[in-house]
Amino acid sequence: MNSAFEYTLKTGGLMREEDYPYTGTDRGTCKFDKSKIVAKVANFSVVSLDEDQIAANLVKNGPLAVAINAVFMQTYIGGVSCPYICSKRLDHGVLLVGYGSAGYAPIRLKDKPYWIIKNSWGETWGENGFYKICRGRNVCGVDSLVSTVAAVNTNS
Repeated sequence: MNSAFEYTLKTGGLMREEDYPYTGTDRGTCKFDKSKIVAKVANFSVVSLDEDQIAANLVKNGPLAVAINAVFMQTYIGGVSCPYICSKRLDHGVLLVGYGSAGYAPIRLKDKPYWIIKNSWGETWGENGFYKICRGRNVCGVDSLVSTVAAVNTNS
């Protein structure tokens, strides 16, 4: 994720999704057009791995960029996801938008604290595009790479 922020700093900014839609592939040529930049990354920083500090940073700065292993996200339909075994190999970028103290985790048959994640797979996936994952154990590497990003809107 940090290399993506560094690249955005280097190239000068980001285009709107409508102008450069996600294709899910790295084949083909880059269609980046500097004349269509609508947002710039002013700076970014990595947040501590401590969950209390992550939560405090979320409250203070708003949504945080997070890398996660998305294997269990692919079959998620609701509730709090608390897989017993999940690789910490990070392969997907998401947005950490909130947290809760007690949500029902079907696999654990009890309430568990959780993070609320906004995904990029649309509102028909998960709980209207959101995912709840157990908090407190770095499940699927969710606490391993958390960043706060300051962006500037350049769209007039």
